Amino acid sequence: MNFQSRLERLEKALEGPLLVLAPGNVFYLSGFRGSLGFLLLFPGEKTFFFCDGRYVTQSREELAIEAEIVEFEQDAVASICDVFFSSCASRLFVEDVASVGFIRRFEEKKCPVVPCPSPVNALRAVKDEAEIQVIQKAVTIAEEAFKDVLPLIQEGISEHEIAVELEYRMRRRGGEAVAFPTIVASGERAALPHARPTSRKVKRGEWVLVDWGVRVDGYCADLTRVVPVGEVRETSFQKAFSALLEAQTAALELIREGVEAKAVDQKVREVLQKSGFERYFTHSLGHGVGIDVHEEPKLSAQSTAILRRGMVVTVEPGVYSPEWGGVRLEHMVLVEEEGCRVLDTLPETFDGKGGENRA
Repeated sequence: MNFQSRLERLEKALEGPLLVLAPGNVFYLSGFRGSLGFLLLFPGEKTFFFCDGRYVTQSREELAIEAEIVEFEQDAVASICDVFFSSCASRLFVEDVASVGFIRRFEEKKCPVVPCPSPVNALRAVKDEAEIQVIQKAVTIAEEAFKDVLPLIQEGISEHEIAVELEYRMRRRGGEAVAFPTIVASGERAALPHARPTSRKVKRGEWVLVDWGVRVDGYCADLTRVVPVGEVRETSFQKAFSALLEAQTAALELIREGVEAKAVDQKVREVLQKSGFERYFTHSLGHGVGIDVHEEPKLSAQSTAILRRGMVVTVEPGVYSPEWGGVRLEHMVLVEEEGCRVLDTLPETFDGKGGENRA
């Protein structure tokens, strides 16, 4: 990862000094992986890194940019203000993830702060080749772990047991941590898009929705599949599954550089409307994935983003009915100039016996 190059590209877009607060943005620009550290950037000038005593040694080991390390004891704002007031800058831009209380402490010290949407987010949305390789590694680990667990998804196993086994296998295969709390929902609980695994045991004739991901070298993977347990006779499941496959195919055919993100979301809704499932699709189509499991761009009706080559996004149409359950299919794709490349390789369908569909 060329962190110094990222920093230099960002500085060219700045109107003044910027205080970077979001841990993901700090890591993206500097390589620092700790939970508390701030970057203060003066365009074309010196960069400062602020942390308390817990992270001084770690920052010396991890910082991959030229930056002066400033250790503070209790009051980070006072240390930041001291550096700012020693410059010639007239105002300090601060990422708008800052709390009201944090901003108020700057104002109390008469520091002219300007909360702003972080310009780092736009840089992070487009991945370079090194980032794509790491994301692909995370996807591969997530898939291999799922293959390990797939034979266990049988009648009598609980949702909780599936989640625990999957998370264990991802860690054992090299994952740093789960990218987000694993979702496992069986039967009627599959109607909950963000269901937490419970002690409920899977029954024959049901299906299990699994949404899982892993973090590897600071980057995330995010996948969803549904696994039938035995023969599923619920006709709504079969119809929904077919509709989602058609919708997902339509989305993948549309995604390429220059396409409006909201147009992809709209295309999926048009396809689902033909089969009567559009009203059951209750969330946006997808989101960017990288250092955070949810980042720019959003594939939603409200998105103003234009897809660019190098963006990695999820395509995850789903339908949810409290009457019979829910289904969601999710791919991770890389936006390319003339189309997109699906990064995961697991099939969308399985044979109901804990193995991949042989069709």
